[in-house]
Amino acid sequence: MMKSKVINILLFIMPFYLLAEEYTTTEVPIVVEMTGQVNRYDAESGAFEPIQVGEKIDKPTLYFTAAESELIVSYPAKIVARFGENTRAVVAPEKDGRYEVDLQLGTVSALLDPKRDKVKEPAFAIRGSGGVAEATGTFYAVTEYKGQTYTAVKKGEVKKKTTPPAKPDFSAYLKKAQAKANGGPSSRSQ
Repeated sequence: MMKSKVINILLFIMPFYLLAEEYTTTEVPIVVEMTGQVNRYDAESGAFEPIQVGEKIDKPTLYFTAAESELIVSYPAKIVARFGENTRAVVAPEKDGRYEVDLQLGTVSALLDPKRDKVKEPAFAIRGSGGVAEATGTFYAVTEYKGQTYTAVKKGEVKKKTTPPAKPDFSAYLKKAQAKANGGPSSRSQ
């Protein structure tokens, strides 16, 4: 009799324990929609693979969108991001209380729920070659084009943190200064 009560109690409590454990795991971004040709780079096989709607992004992944294509990713923190055509970006799960997209080429626009708890929910930022644009508002876009990063805000504000060039190149400046020092003709007079 005692043995059957223990088994019944375990069968009754165990499902709740499993459900509680499922909800405590960290949630990750999910591909919710795509149009056209969208691929991701699989580092293990070294090949590009088409993606599927519902795919979870549980590790940093490089995504490509072709011409006339788009990718929409939903984040658990009431954030959705749209990757426009001809975009190349690395999407990763939350790290250190922040979601960050590493934009290499193209345009990413993000919509953040204005009612979300900005203290408890992770921050969202888009990193380009010119720095990081973090949302403090609700709707903004970042474009990476020919090594330049452009930011546009539709609603709210964006906190920008620019990064200086890694290594300044003054060789052209020095060559021009040396030519003037020799007294030769300037490039403007020709």
